[in-house]
Amino acid sequence: MPTNLIPTPGAFSRRRLLTLPAAAAAATVAAPLLATDSAAAATCAPRHLVDRTLAEPVSRAYHYLDVVQDAYVKGGEPRLLQSYNNESELMTTAFVYDNALAALAYLANPTVANVRRARLIGDALLWIQANDEKYTDGRVRQAYAAGPMLFYGGGPSFPGLKREDGKAAFLWPFGFGGSSTGDMAWVALALAQLYIDTRITKYLDGAVALGTWIAGKQSPHHYGGYHGGLQGDGETPQPWASTEHNIDAYGLFTLLAKLTRNRRWTARAEVAENFVRGMWNHTERFLWTGTLGGVPGEDPNLINTGNIPEDVQTWALLSLHDRRYDDAVDWVTENLANTDGAVSGVTYSSQAKIRTGPVSGSTVENNRNAVWLEGNGHTALALLKRDGRGDTALAKRLLRQTTIAQRSLGAGQTVGLTADADHGKLSNPGEGGTWTGTPLPAHAGIVAATSAFDTGFAFGYFPRQHVGATSWFLMAGQNFNPYR
Repeated sequence: MPTNLIPTPGAFSRRRLLTLPAAAAAATVAAPLLATDSAAAATCAPRHLVDRTLAEPVSRAYHYLDVVQDAYVKGGEPRLLQSYNNESELMTTAFVYDNALAALAYLANPTVANVRRARLIGDALLWIQANDEKYTDGRVRQAYAAGPMLFYGGGPSFPGLKREDGKAAFLWPFGFGGSSTGDMAWVALALAQLYIDTRITKYLDGAVALGTWIAGKQSPHHYGGYHGGLQGDGETPQPWASTEHNIDAYGLFTLLAKLTRNRRWTARAEVAENFVRGMWNHTERFLWTGTLGGVPGEDPNLINTGNIPEDVQTWALLSLHDRRYDDAVDWVTENLANTDGAVSGVTYSSQAKIRTGPVSGSTVENNRNAVWLEGNGHTALALLKRDGRGDTALAKRLLRQTTIAQRSLGAGQTVGLTADADHGKLSNPGEGGTWTGTPLPAHAGIVAATSAFDTGFAFGYFPRQHVGATSWFLMAGQNFNPYR
């Protein structure tokens, strides 16, 4: 077991998204579901903690999710959570991946209140699935408006999740109109887990529709598997195939096979599994990121060896349950370990450790020592799953490091309606608008990263409170495997 990941006390000295356009990188829904909770119906105390010292941090993290979920709409109306704080320059953007994670995090501690909140997200995801402006094939888009927002330069405005024409407000001005295979799998996993907890068939139906959409995206290239999905225009296939996406598809299809008792899903899972096995580096004991094809002229029949991400190493063990990937977890702890100030953990990828210059789409310099807090959650959960000698102790140390970031980073950030007279919308302060909403609760949400860093995939992460990072902390802190 490697020992260089977390220094002893006192010794302190994403995943592949659809490509963002340069400007973006720089930069009432349905009938009420349930009766409104009273103010006293707070999230119950967490159960199944891997470390009792995490009780208070986990409770605070749930409070953060609650506050973000209620930032624009309260009560029983289905809604999505804004992924980052107002000052992120993404305004009210709600990535479907982050919202799937939030639903799963609530289900990690399935109290009545938490299942209700997970259902609010699940019903919002089903609503957008049924109310796309063009498609009825089961897909959802990459991101939607969680609340009112006005784009830069007096561009299009959105009143919230439901556009004025009654359709779902996907964020095409940011380039978030595409549908990646991995995102679709995570939304389907969240819906499937909701079905497991509630036995309400509409959630399983939504998951099956998304799974069927993914199953139609088999790659024609050498390594097979499922390709990256559809680009921002909603039409053009991504030629590359991602190891992470195929890990997600395998987990989803395996779960659907159990829930539907339809052996077709087992065969579909094998397609994804064979791709993942083809990405295994037998010599150095890690998984490659996938195939080429993200840049014009690249050959999608070839493996992309330029950047090695963390998530595929840890998620492979969580999803496929194949002991051959035990070594991949060690590759992460040995090669992606970082310490940034008082916080230690892992970074996003091999390129994040060595890149210099500004973060893609930003003027902020890349910090090669930055810790990616979502990755801390992935790695801790994989260690708990592997359960080898020293694994549980190392997982607990990673989670405790994340609580240091929870206490010390992200102060002064806000969420929700602003003082703008036009329904409190967010708009560019440089054009006379404002991003300042209600202060987020102190020491509650987890920032995406301890410092700004570049992933090596043409996007970066910043020290902004993040629904995704917070949700992975909650799942790992309660040993909840979202694939199972």
